[in-house]
Amino acid sequence: MSDGSVRVDAWLWAVRVYKTRSAATTACRAGHVRVGGDKAKASQPVRIGDELRVRISGFDRILVVRQLLTKRVGAPLAA
Repeated sequence: MSDGSVRVDAWLWAVRVYKTRSAATTACRAGHVRVGGDKAKASQPVRIGDELRVRISGFDRILVVRQLLTKRVGAPLAA
């Protein structure tokens, strides 16, 4: 994207938090994804430095956006 941001659902799929982009979208709709403490819609843009809280299996994962990705990457790079 030209403004240096990417959709939160696409980013979560690209870094292998969710197996499919539609699963990431569903998690956003259910309120399991927060960006900067606020509930995120699937289309919300994320930028480098943003902190995401993702609720998976009853636990919160805290992720920091270090790189904007739109295509799925390998597990070593995603870690």
